[in-house]
Amino acid sequence: MKKLLFALLLMIIMSGAAFGAVNVKEGSWNGHGYTTTALEKAKLVVGTDYIFEYKGEGGATATNVTWIIKNEKDGTENVYMGNPVRVNFGESGEYEITVKEGSKVVYGPQKVKVNEGPLGMALALIGAGIAVGASGMGAAIGVGIAGASGAAAIAENKNRFRTAFIFQAFPQTQGIYGLLIGILILLYTGALTGGGLNPSSNIPVGAGLMALGAGLSVGIAGLSAIGQGIVAGTGIGVTRKQGTMGKAVVFTVLPETQAIYGLLIAILLLQGMAIIIKNGAPTAYAMGMGVAAIGVGLGMGLSGITAIGQGIAAASGSAATAQNPRAFASSMIFAVLPETQSIYALLAAILVIMNLGLMSGTIPMKSAYQVMLIGIGVLGIGFAVGLAGISGIGQGITAGAGAAAYVKNPGTRTQSIVLSVMSETYAIFGLLMAILIMMALHILGG
Repeated sequence: MKKLLFALLLMIIMSGAAFGAVNVKEGSWNGHGYTTTALEKAKLVVGTDYIFEYKGEGGATATNVTWIIKNEKDGTENVYMGNPVRVNFGESGEYEITVKEGSKVVYGPQKVKVNEGPLGMALALIGAGIAVGASGMGAAIGVGIAGASGAAAIAENKNRFRTAFIFQAFPQTQGIYGLLIGILILLYTGALTGGGLNPSSNIPVGAGLMALGAGLSVGIAGLSAIGQGIVAGTGIGVTRKQGTMGKAVVFTVLPETQAIYGLLIAILLLQGMAIIIKNGAPTAYAMGMGVAAIGVGLGMGLSGITAIGQGIAAASGSAATAQNPRAFASSMIFAVLPETQSIYALLAAILVIMNLGLMSGTIPMKSAYQVMLIGIGVLGIGFAVGLAGISGIGQGITAGAGAAAYVKNPGTRTQSIVLSVMSETYAIFGLLMAILIMMALHILGG
């Protein structure tokens, strides 16, 4: 029996069982003092400075201490000398911690889990708020514009309430798109399934940034409802004339395409976010992809504001068609001109998404530092096509006047189109700059 106990004791010693204990000190949020926890009970998160201290038997402070911290994912080891030591984990995952005093293992190997922390979740929640808030603002303004025309219509004839209600419903869809994306963000992050916002939330910061980009895309593009409300209000007025309902609906639908583009990009970004959460990606890579997603979302969202110009042009086209049904084709040409700005942004967004693997979660064959720099550069692409895309408002004003001029004099169509195209040159400048930036970042031609 004594031999068996001795053998068990020898096995414990040889296996490297802890002779002492490791305490973890973490700085408080307000910067005053530290909280101390045993390593086995500590909730470790990425990016936080921790002070690891080994206490020998009886609580004595050990000297000549070596710390070996092994990343279980890729097998890399970081070695620290001294006691205590300051440790900062740059990546989430499983780690194995071993403490040696001299050449003798005195603690561990002890497995610990390092979580992403609350920042990723917080960024994702901001994205959900922007998706619902911005799109809801645009939808409410558009619905209000259409509703005002509807109120005027039913004051003349109460039987026109049904028509007014149909047209007023069109600008509401942008708010629904934003609500859909907001709910998907909450579902993907587990905010609706008990995940909650706490230090152990394992949502990568890169994934949170991608959710923020998705919110910007569908939220800001939701301001297109303002343009749709303008043309919907005109549609309510022109439908007093028999046979104009169908064509008025066609004109009213046009400004919604920008919101659909924003919704499409938001869904693609959320797909990439879900893949990162499920399969994981090195923190630096995920961060770079997340910053790029914000650039993509800004570009797509801001360019969607061009729908206000398209709404102005479509409203004039709807009124022109009501006066002269033969003006429908020409009016449609004028109405679609301001949409090209959003197509430029959509093209740029898809190129970035495909190159960086934002949708597939594929890690590009670049260093983590390169991916981060490319992500920051994509912000420039987003601003170029996004802000320049707002030029569609000016183009819509000219195009609307061109549609009205065509009814008075059909011979002015070509000249009016030329005048309408002038405003688009600035959107082309933005697209050109975006292409040059993509070439510099090797998204194109590299």
